[in-house]
Amino acid sequence: MNKWVLNVIAALLALLFIFPLLWMLLVSLKPDGTSVYSLADWVRWSDLNTDNYVKVVRDSEILRWTWNSLVIGVLTTVIAILFSSLAAFSFSKLPFRTRGLFYIVIVSGLLIPTEAILIPLYETTLHLKLIDNIWAIILPGLTNPIGVLLLKQFMDGVPRDYIEAAQIDGSRNFGLWWRVCLPLTKSAMVSVGIFYFILSWNNFLWPYLSITSAENMILSAGLPTFLSNNTMSLNMIMTASAIAAIPTIVVFILLQRHIVQGVSMSGIKG
Repeated sequence: MNKWVLNVIAALLALLFIFPLLWMLLVSLKPDGTSVYSLADWVRWSDLNTDNYVKVVRDSEILRWTWNSLVIGVLTTVIAILFSSLAAFSFSKLPFRTRGLFYIVIVSGLLIPTEAILIPLYETTLHLKLIDNIWAIILPGLTNPIGVLLLKQFMDGVPRDYIEAAQIDGSRNFGLWWRVCLPLTKSAMVSVGIFYFILSWNNFLWPYLSITSAENMILSAGLPTFLSNNTMSLNMIMTASAIAAIPTIVVFILLQRHIVQGVSMSGIKG
């Protein structure tokens, strides 16, 4: 198949995926009550304005919810990456007798859906007096073992010669993690960090149950409340949805180079 045919197919697929985003953005910039269902509505840009955004920000706490989501997402990502990388280093480079057993136990957490542990999780959070607190969302988010699973695969690719050379230079376990494995898996950790951030940003069920006040809600839990009050206004719904989608899109665009490097395992060969 010719290269230009593949390029055309790729362009068509890209348009297919970007079309809903463009439609959402266009509807959000149209005056309230204006539909965007015909070609004439698409090409008529004279009525585009930001009044809907001003109204959504003024009549709701969406900026507060967005800030809460950002704080929780960043804290969850940073702490989870730190713990996951340390655990992955231990399972990958430190020999101990029960390493395989503990690794299986941790990774098996992927088989347990969040819905199955909601009741004990809520009772534990209530006992710790963390209900309606951002740490009620952050701490359960740190238990996702996907970071350990992925980072271990990357650290397995770090050549053993590097570890032995660092040990000869006097580096102990923490030094091996900090000076050898951490720099060589930086792109992988960025990729896993993006995954953690998106999981935190899109988390709905547990934040909806654990947060009771409007000012402490995150965007994914507060947005349905706003949408239920504006069911008759498609423009307002698309405006709020655009505000919710923009941060993750920006994060992906800024860090896409690291995602590609992470997928290629940073060029490390074992």
